[in-house]
Parts: sequence; structure tokens; C-alpha cells
Amino acid sequence: MTLVLLQIFVWSLLGTFSASYGSESDISCLKSVKESLEDPLNKLTSSWTIDDHPEASITICEYVGVTCSYHFENRVQGIQLANMGLKGEFPRGIQDCSGLQNLDLSGNELSGSIPSSIEKLSHLEVLKLDNNRLTGRIPQQLGQLNNLRIFSVDNNLLSGPVPDFEGITRQSYLNNSGLCGGPLEYCKKHKWVFEISFQSGFVVGFVVFAILYTAFFMYYFKLCVCLKKRNKMMPTWRVALKANRKSKNKIKGIDQLAQLLREGNTKESTLERWVTRMIFAELSKATNNFSNDNIIGLGKMGIVYKVALPNGQFLAVKRLYNSQQLEKQFMCELTILGRLRHYNLLPLLGFCIERKEKILVYKYMSKGNLYDWLHPLDGDSMILEWPLRARIAVGLARGLSWLHHECKIRTVHLSISSKCILLDQNFEPKISNFERATSNNSKIVDSRSFSGIWDLEYVKKDVYNFGIVLLELITRWEPSQISYACSSSNLLASSSSLHDTIDKSLIGTGHDGEIFLLLKIAYNCLQPFPDRRPTMLEVYKKTRSLGVRYGLAYDFSTVRKAKIAPANISDEIIEIERAEI
Repeated sequence: MTLVLLQIFVWSLLGTFSASYGSESDISCLKSVKESLEDPLNKLTSSWTIDDHPEASITICEYVGVTCSYHFENRVQGIQLANMGLKGEFPRGIQDCSGLQNLDLSGNELSGSIPSSIEKLSHLEVLKLDNNRLTGRIPQQLGQLNNLRIFSVDNNLLSGPVPDFEGITRQSYLNNSGLCGGPLEYCKKHKWVFEISFQSGFVVGFVVFAILYTAFFMYYFKLCVCLKKRNKMMPTWRVALKANRKSKNKIKGIDQLAQLLREGNTKESTLERWVTRMIFAELSKATNNFSNDNIIGLGKMGIVYKVALPNGQFLAVKRLYNSQQLEKQFMCELTILGRLRHYNLLPLLGFCIERKEKILVYKYMSKGNLYDWLHPLDGDSMILEWPLRARIAVGLARGLSWLHHECKIRTVHLSISSKCILLDQNFEPKISNFERATSNNSKIVDSRSFSGIWDLEYVKKDVYNFGIVLLELITRWEPSQISYACSSSNLLASSSSLHDTIDKSLIGTGHDGEIFLLLKIAYNCLQPFPDRRPTMLEVYKKTRSLGVRYGLAYDFSTVRKAKIAPANISDEIIEIERAEI
């Protein structure tokens, strides 16, 4: 085992000891950092000799606090300057380090505001600015950094609403008394300000309405008087012609209205061809008027309830929050999961759209999600043996491979995590939460360009997230810990530390070869540059035999391709799903 550990350690450090010359953009970035900061302890000045050498000979990867993913590619991956006693404002040219994934300026004395230009660092995964003297607001644009997994600004002087981050807890904002929103308290205006603005607005609105109403009444009254006089003077034949024209216009207007109604119902009618439409009153009755006693989960989109059917089957009913912002996510989930059927996708059985109510109905997964099994609460005796973990890993790889390569409607999930992997009674993984997914069928979801990026940006993001889940299965580390370790190059720091990352319950169970096979695959999936990551089809081919060894149901070649779900009653759909198992 020590030999294999050492090999992986060597793989992780490929290129680490070779010198690197900086690209012009990275050199410009580091120059701006050095010029923006005061270095009273002389920790940067002695190492960052940018001004002492011509640009062509600068070995930036040897600078203190600078890390590069692959030195011969001349790209700065990390800038870690924590606890160096630095002063000054936030470096304004940091966006020139376009490949930056880890920025740590915590534990210094930086002041001023956080620039919105950070949003250009699309690869950024770790941003630590805690324990400084930063003021102003956190730019809302930071919420667009989809790869950001670790963010901390605690112990600063920041104020205003926090960006809409995913998975960032209140611990990241502690000791900033002016921050609100997100995981913190709601942003509330002072009551007297609201009352004054409401009263003044009401008075102005009422005056304007009164003036417009009076003017409209006078105009309409004069118009009616004029028309009445004109009709009395109009010859009989002209009156008949006018009446005929009005009749034709009325019929034409009715036809146009009917056409609009037909177009408005087209989308919902199309959905009914894919998945069963259900009645809100029946769902409300089945959930006991959506009683809190039936709640089994709280998500970003809504609340999930457990429903028992007379035939002994169970359903999971997701009632969406009343928000127009969730319209897009609802349609995305419905149109993708409603059309696709695969053994490793969560079966969507029905939907409901009535007034403001939007509901999705799924097959109930009795074993919950993978995250809860890997990270149980204190006192819970939830243990996953290695054969089950291997089956889950291979099943997930098979599902993603099918979505990327075999499905007629090629689909990318974009949010793969252990929380969206549900487990049925046999611990078979089911991929859920397709609200952010994208597809190569522009008629199904909002159109995104697939030319030139299908094999890289979107698909390889799924590959990267699969690598995170794979390491989570092996180490039982929190996803945020894995992301930080990958971005800071500490995950495989030494053979002994690598051995320590493996879940203690797996050591000595006789599965070392399989564990290190999946470790190597995870390492390849977590390469910082997308073109260096494998495809999910390649991953599945390497792991398929492992799944067969542990009784993974259905081989890849026997699984049905995309098909339209039948629009029958819910009991019939449940029978179809049961037959597939």
C-alpha cells in the first residue's frame, strides 16, 4: 500500500519542482498585487523580485505564496498571503490572474472595499478575506462565481446584503454587524422610512389618478355626444354597413382570443405528453393539507412531503416556494426529468400547476441522500460498507455517462453533489435536482451555446464534481474540505497524509486495490484544466467491472435510451417504474 500511496503522491506533484516563467497577464497581476500592498515585515519584497528582472525570466511559481497548477503552463493557480502583516487596499488588478482558483488574503490589515472585478475570475473556488479591515458592500456580482466553494469575510467592517451564494453558511460573515440577507437576518428598512415613502407615494398617486380620471371622463362624454349626433344624420345604408363591419370585427376578435388561449396552453399540453398532470386538491388531501408531520426535506426550491398511496407505494411531493424566480428552475426540472428515463435518474411521476401552486411528484427514495450517509449526525449509526460505496460510485458514473453520451437529449447536470444523489431501498444511486441543468435541445430549456464548449466547460464541470463525490465516498470528508484541499494542492501533500485521508473503516478490509483505483480516477477528474479531465464514458468503462463485481443492476448497454414518459394515472406510472426495477 505504501508503494501505491507514494505513486499517487508523485502523480500529484508532477511539475512542482520545475521552474516556470510567468505569462504577461499573470506578471501584470502580481505586479498590481505588490504595488497595492504595503509590506512592513518584508515578506514579499525579498521574494517577489518582479522589478529586478526582465519579464521573460521571471519564475513566478517560486514566489512566496504563489502556487501554479502546472509550472510549464505558466499559469498562477493560487495566491496565499495569509497572516503576513500586509497593509493597503484590495489589489485592483487581481482579475489579470485569469486562471486563479485560490485567493487567500486573510489575517492582514487590508482596508477599503472589495472590487466587483473579482467576478472575472471564473475559475475561483476559494476566496478568504477574513480578519481584515475591509469596508463597504460585498459586490453582488460575486454570486455569479459558480465554482466558488469556500468564501469567508468574517471579522471585517462590511455592510449591506450578501450575495446569493450556494452552500455558504453564516460562519463566513461573523462580526460584520452591517451584513444581512442570505443565511443572516433579512435586510429590513426602518419602519418610519417605509411609512413616509408609502404615504407620500399614495398621495401623489391619488392626485395623478384623479386628474387622469377626470380628463378621460370629459373626453369620453364629448365623444359619445358627437357620435350620437353623427349617427342621427347618417343615412340608413351607411348605418347598416357600419353594423356589418362591427359584427365581422367581433367575430375576428373572438378568433384571435381563442388563438391566444390555445398558444398559452401549448406548453402545459406538451408537458402532459411527457408526465402525468395531477390535481392540487388531491395532492393537498394526500399530504393532509401539506401537514408539517409529513415533511421529509427542505430544499432551495421548496418543501418535500412524503405521501403514502393505497397500494402501499410512497411518493415524494415537492411543493415549490411562491417565487417567480423559481419558474425557470421548475420548468427545467420538469422538462428534463419528465422526458428522460434511466435507472440512475430519479423518476419524476407527475406535476401540478394551478394558480400560484407548482408541485413536482417523484418516486420516494427510502434511503435518503448520500450526504447524510457519509456525514451522519452525532448518535446516528449510519455506515456504508465498501461494496455499497463502490456500487454507488459506478452507478453515478453510469448515469452521467448516459446523460453526456448516450441520451438523445444530451444533458449536463452542473450541480452534482452527494446531496443530490438519492438512494433507493437497494442503495442504487438516483441523480436528482436538475433545476440548473442544460441540454442540447433548445426547445426544452433556455438555450445555451453548445458549439465548442460541450466537451469542455459544461460537461467537464460534471466530471470535476463527480471527482469530489468520489473522494467524499473514500474519505468521508466534507465537500468543502475536499475543494479547499484540491485548490491549495494539499490533498496529496505526502504519502502519510494521503493514507490519513482514507476513511478509517475502509483500511484493512481487503479492498486496497479498488480504493486506489478510484483514488486515481478521482485525481484525474479533479485536474484544474478541463481538457485534462476524462469523459464520464471513459470513467464508466474503467469502473464498470467493479460495479458488476458488487452486483450493480443493469449493464450500460441494456438501459433504455431517452423516451417520453406516458401520461397515465399515477398508479400506472408507479407500476411501470416498479417493473423497471
